[in-house]
Amino acid sequence: MNDQTTMTQPDTARLTVDACYAALRNVIDPEIYQNIVDLGLVYGVEIDPANAVDVKMTLTTPHCPMGPQIFENVEKYLLRAGATGVMITVVWDPPWTPDMMTDALKRQLGILPDEEEEPPLPIDPPPPLPPKKKGLLGRLFG
Repeated sequence: MNDQTTMTQPDTARLTVDACYAALRNVIDPEIYQNIVDLGLVYGVEIDPANAVDVKMTLTTPHCPMGPQIFENVEKYLLRAGATGVMITVVWDPPWTPDMMTDALKRQLGILPDEEEEPPLPIDPPPPLPPKKKGLLGRLFG
């Protein structure tokens, strides 16, 4: 009798869009020192059945000198997250504006005011005291 063992490949976990965005939050724009997701530079992520990822993104300007470094980091972090391949599609429409940043980042950068705390509840003044009864002196001099 011949013992034959078969080796099976472990199933590769399916990469999710949320996992890709989490990985892309590690990519920092070296000029602004903020991550590209919160900056609003990532317009979309698609994952094929083999876990290859297509990232649709932009840069702050068409002539961004840090573009190659950003693209290299996009690929690096997505591969670490489990992507089998990474394709970056750079688009310029719609053009990036600071309005595309998350509100939290806008507040951090001073573009939006901090969320105001709810004002304290107003304290009502105490009810007026009843009129004092006039004693003998009050009747004499009042």
